Amino acid sequence: MELPGEKLIIKLWEALTEKGIGSLLSPWQIKREGRARNEVRREELLTIAQVELEVADIRAGRKRFDLPGSVRLISGTTVRPATAHVDDTGHAEPTLGFRTVATLALSNSAADAVRGEINTSKAVIFAEDILSNDSQIPPERPIDEDWLFTWRDLAGKVSAEDLQRLWGGILAGEVKSPGTFSIRTLEFLRGLSKLDAEQIGQLARYVVEGCIIRSQSQYLETHDIPFSKILAMQDLGLLSGVEALGLTRQYRTATPNKFLVALRSHGKALLVENADATKELSLAAYLLTSVGAQVLGLGSFEPDIEYLRLTGKEIIGKGFTVQLADWKPISEKQGQCSNAEKIDA
Repeated sequence: MELPGEKLIIKLWEALTEKGIGSLLSPWQIKREGRARNEVRREELLTIAQVELEVADIRAGRKRFDLPGSVRLISGTTVRPATAHVDDTGHAEPTLGFRTVATLALSNSAADAVRGEINTSKAVIFAEDILSNDSQIPPERPIDEDWLFTWRDLAGKVSAEDLQRLWGGILAGEVKSPGTFSIRTLEFLRGLSKLDAEQIGQLARYVVEGCIIRSQSQYLETHDIPFSKILAMQDLGLLSGVEALGLTRQYRTATPNKFLVALRSHGKALLVENADATKELSLAAYLLTSVGAQVLGLGSFEPDIEYLRLTGKEIIGKGFTVQLADWKPISEKQGQCSNAEKIDA
């Protein structure tokens, strides 16, 4: 029986193995080998953890790579200077010989390369986890080669788990829809701190169809998102219209015979309807920039249902009927609604 996200994960590994990325992990052949993916990944994570300890020892000078032969870790003491300079008073000052410097440089370089592989592999595991329950049909378009190598280089520099999860979300999103994240966005994410990533993840729950609903500011503040955090997101380049107290987002019907719009938010959608197809919906909002739409669309977030209900009630006050439904994407541009529940004023 085919698992929900198997096709997307196969597409992920087809892209990675072709470019030699994620070499510390087993490709998506686990099911055919009769072993659960989680079981194999658990063993690999234990191996990665051991390698991380070895790399830390190398960086601290407690171990080094045996560079002349095959690359392997060996125990040893901190490398000592190879020569000593004796001054006029007979005092010996240690100096570093060329061989010692070369050995240290190559050993550290190898350790950095291994650390990059570890970080990349962890981000790939997060991407797998995101895709594993997604039944969306994979697109035919491949991931751009330059994009994939840029992703590998940048993800390899990140050691914090929250940021690795973020980079995994980027890769998963690109697998589902190549071209979703620009290289410019990757460069932007490169400069994020752990605190930035945490605040972005916190705000992302409240994105509704490319914006943050400004009229729900009081609710956001009670959930640790005061105006100062929203202003900080504008300073990062993710939101616009914050200093002007917001902009207005206009929505027009997606069907010819009546007004019908689906306002999507992380697996949920507000279905807005009116019999008049010429009617328009206006919402005061902080708008996401192009980079913000890409960054705040990352990962899998639980939508705040009460926030969506409050937004739905606001829309009802504008003369529409609103239902809260589950939203399931079936392709890059289409989705299905189910379990629709009417919101009362």
